[in-house]
Amino acid sequence: MPAPRSVGFWLREALSAEIPEARYPAPLIGTLDCDVAIVGGGYTGLWTAWHLSERAPGVRIVILEQGTCGSGPSGRNGGFVHGWWDQLPYLVECYGDDHALELAHASDESVGAIGAFCVENRVDAWYRRSGYLRTSAAPAHDGDWNQAVDACRRLGVADQLVELTREEVLARCASPILRGGAFMPSAATVQPARLARGLRRALLGRGITIHELTRINRMRERDGGLLLESDHGRVLAPQVVVAVNAWAAGWPQFRSSVLAWGSHIVLTEPVPELIAELGWTGGEAITDSRFTVSYFRTTPDGRVAFGAGVGAAGYDGRVDGRFDSDPAAEQRARASLDRIFPSLAGARIEDAWGGPIDVSPDRLPVIGSLRGGRVHYAHGYSGNGVGPAHLAGRILAALADGGTDPLARLAIVGRRARHYPPEPFRYVGARVIREALIRADEASDAGRRANLLVRLLAGLPRLLGYRLGHARHR
Repeated sequence: MPAPRSVGFWLREALSAEIPEARYPAPLIGTLDCDVAIVGGGYTGLWTAWHLSERAPGVRIVILEQGTCGSGPSGRNGGFVHGWWDQLPYLVECYGDDHALELAHASDESVGAIGAFCVENRVDAWYRRSGYLRTSAAPAHDGDWNQAVDACRRLGVADQLVELTREEVLARCASPILRGGAFMPSAATVQPARLARGLRRALLGRGITIHELTRINRMRERDGGLLLESDHGRVLAPQVVVAVNAWAAGWPQFRSSVLAWGSHIVLTEPVPELIAELGWTGGEAITDSRFTVSYFRTTPDGRVAFGAGVGAAGYDGRVDGRFDSDPAAEQRARASLDRIFPSLAGARIEDAWGGPIDVSPDRLPVIGSLRGGRVHYAHGYSGNGVGPAHLAGRILAALADGGTDPLARLAIVGRRARHYPPEPFRYVGARVIREALIRADEASDAGRRANLLVRLLAGLPRLLGYRLGHARHR
């Protein structure tokens, strides 16, 4: 089954590497019983199934995916794999030093664990542990990382986030626009769809049931368990894991805790000689420090994938076609590419695509349980989900396995997060603030200060207690 062009290069490339019979989805038809039903076949759902099968071999798991595994954000993102060292000041603010360090170490462990999974299961996901570089691309953003660097130094983990001078940044990537930065050496990159499809293959090899093209329309109590209903089938399970990413914004139980926001990537033709001229041969994943962050990395065949979090928000949690393809957002991404890399201005753009990111009010995942501990959920990665989804999968597996493991008691589990306002205020506010954030970033890029109204609107989320700056899709 060929992938629709709208899902982008990653998934088409990943499917082309599979044997044909492995590509075809099997929709749910009829009625099934299982021990744990997982709604969502992206990273969170797939990792949950993997870790649950590790913890409890023989447990009957059914994964229900509305599209195909890897067709959602798990196969469309930038492929940045890192933990929360850059979030350490906020983790300390929320949970104190000890719990913050515990969470940061747990998230960082996932980076290496993903690489080990790829080796052990022969998944060629282009895993490369070359670090993550956060930079400034305008004077207004200089030193944006200072608090995080200082927190790492104070807590005895200074080597996890290292400040770099402009000269040190340019030694890694000689863009004339980049300035100083901070480097997270433990980070990696992957081909995201290859990772998702590799997880799918490994789970099928363990005998785990996966039904794709199966959209769950209803969940209700039945015979002491939970009944999940699709158009053509039903699954009865005592426990359910909801791992639906940005689509959680459309679930009544979750719509106040997550906002669907669009991010878009443009991909160049192979330009290995231009990448070599930049000295960008180490494979580092890089972002700038805009509110509507630009994120960029290279591929093994010498392409540059360049993304920007400048897409639209969805009304009442709807994820529609604008998230797949938005010419205005793609043009903005291309303009940022040309600004940061003038030497690539003549490079042909061979593909462009978008996808939804699940933005929580404070940019940390929302993880917990409902219905007396029978429904477990995780969402709200806010553009940094490749690594943390692995940790969330471990947590959800622990919750589904009785909740006695210390993982199920990490400080982030069951936390109270600020809620978004109801519709239509959420949608209208998101549209207005999105435009203000973009205009404020464009003013910074041009070396000027945005007008007072734009500055007030761009700063409004922080005044209301939301951490919506640097919305990332990595």
